[in-house]
Amino acid sequence: MHFKLKKCDIFIDYAFILVLSLVAVFNSSRLLYLLLFSFLHEMGHLSALLICKSEPYEMRLSYYGFAIRYEDNLPIIKECAVLLSGPMVNLILYLFFKDDINLILFLLNCLPAYPLDVGRIVRLFSLKASRILSIITIVLICILCVYMLIYNKSYSLIFVTVYLIIYSINYS
Repeated sequence: MHFKLKKCDIFIDYAFILVLSLVAVFNSSRLLYLLLFSFLHEMGHLSALLICKSEPYEMRLSYYGFAIRYEDNLPIIKECAVLLSGPMVNLILYLFFKDDINLILFLLNCLPAYPLDVGRIVRLFSLKASRILSIITIVLICILCVYMLIYNKSYSLIFVTVYLIIYSINYS
């Protein structure tokens, strides 16, 4: 599904509608909160972007969450502010609600792996450092994922791990 809001293209993938349907069918409040807090995270980016007098050209809602795309012509300080604003929203929400979803979103986006927020900041300063830190971070997450699968029977990191691996293969 595609429509335009002013100059911004809005895309809603059918997979996102499927995720919303699964939330409704299984009455999963945790997944609903994850979607809500991910949305607020992106609104933090959007707010900072608008404060920096820039606008998005694309917003996408898909199976992995929300994404905002904008021109890469911001000064580096403003770009860092835009990138840090999303995790800061999650940190503030965590401090207010004391919930693990916002803490996980905050910590996850503070990892130095591209395309996560701090990984994007590292990439602004050094492409080589970004690649090295992304590989190290992904390897450590894979080890943690295997550990959690074996000892805790927890599957929570699998989606994040697979996403980061696929993204790093496609965009590095």
